[in-house]
Amino acid sequence: MSYILDTESKINMPKKAQHPAVEEFFSNYTYGTKWSLCFDSSDNCITIGEYTKTELEGAEYVLNITKSGIYIAGCDYTALMHGFMTFLEKIKYNEKDESFYLEECLIRENIEIKFRSTHFCIFPEAKLDFLRKCIRSCAIVKNTHIVLEFWGMFKFDCLKELGWPFAYSKEQIKEVVDEANALGIEVIPMFNHLGHASSCRGINGKHVVLDQNPRYEYLFESYGWVWDIKREDVKQLHRNIRKELIEVCGEGKYFHLGCDEAYSYGHNTQKAEELACYLNEVSKELKQMGRQGILWHDMMLSNDSFKGYIANASQEVSDILTEKLDKDFIIAVWQYSFVGETWKSVQPFIDRGFKVLCCPWDKFDNIVDAVKTVKEKNTLGIMHTTWHTLYRGFSKMVFAGQVACDLSIVSDVDRYDFYAHRVARKAMPSHGNYGNSGWSEIMVGPGL
Repeated sequence: MSYILDTESKINMPKKAQHPAVEEFFSNYTYGTKWSLCFDSSDNCITIGEYTKTELEGAEYVLNITKSGIYIAGCDYTALMHGFMTFLEKIKYNEKDESFYLEECLIRENIEIKFRSTHFCIFPEAKLDFLRKCIRSCAIVKNTHIVLEFWGMFKFDCLKELGWPFAYSKEQIKEVVDEANALGIEVIPMFNHLGHASSCRGINGKHVVLDQNPRYEYLFESYGWVWDIKREDVKQLHRNIRKELIEVCGEGKYFHLGCDEAYSYGHNTQKAEELACYLNEVSKELKQMGRQGILWHDMMLSNDSFKGYIANASQEVSDILTEKLDKDFIIAVWQYSFVGETWKSVQPFIDRGFKVLCCPWDKFDNIVDAVKTVKEKNTLGIMHTTWHTLYRGFSKMVFAGQVACDLSIVSDVDRYDFYAHRVARKAMPSHGNYGNSGWSEIMVGPGL
């Protein structure tokens, strides 16, 4: 038996879901059909028709489709939206009478990996509408968090040179954040507090601050690559940066501090001591704001003990940082080359008492091994990275979200690339505009 979706039926949703993106999702999954949505529910549930209320029984969400109605409930709003996405994915079309229906089912889902996220770099080349398409796609594959890192593309009040003149305004970014929140995703703000102080990739030779105002050279070390964290004015600037980003990115539990690839710190024990002291100060300030800090792993992992892995510290520096850093820090371990094995680089951080995120990138097998490592080592979760490959890496981003929810999908070959095509269309249809279709504005090759 099936439930027939009737455009006259009232669809009851919680007030928090009252956002155009939620309405658009209904329309996108039903070829542009408009539905009667009502946002007056205070509970984390969605109901349609003569529904049957169903208990969670310990699950994150429950979806109950009967011939007379639909009931979706979540243990919180994020879980509810995951149930909503499962509901949308089950909508089918009857071309004979042009109707939409769902087959009867009862689903209770409790995803093992609780923290499932994607890290987005907002470069000058990143268009805001495409970022929105990516975030919506992350919602479809049930990400719980996204990280927004602004590479010169956020207009700060505390120092205007931190953003290029064409950077996005706070109002523009707030719209993106509000949309993500409505889809059940927590936004984690990020700003590099050590390396990558140029807010540009090293191979490009650009520097967002010094190319606009070279008088600020005193704020940096390593020719502008590293912040001079010994200076009180730099510490205060970082406080102001965190405050502004948190205000725009809204409620949340985390702040990503970066701190990768600061090579001048890798074999200098005095600098390691200074870094541990500074980061512990930042951690204390973040905790007063109800947040935990996230750090990239590479400046804390010994390249003597972990040859072949991404590790940019001597054993002495590794010992100082892993011993002295606040154990409330979450360590984001990125290993992009390894396939076919558990990531050994997570163990030293687990042994020292840190929580760990596994961070894959642009290889399908690398993503699978990251998820397997999370499960085997019982780490906090996964943070898929996109860097400068966001356009060509769209399908990997979708795949990472799926695998984090269900590792068994690796046997479905079409999921590796072609399912992402459908996700892009449902997330933000192009309506016939070539430039807005898929995830690339140009025809690229080689390949299919």
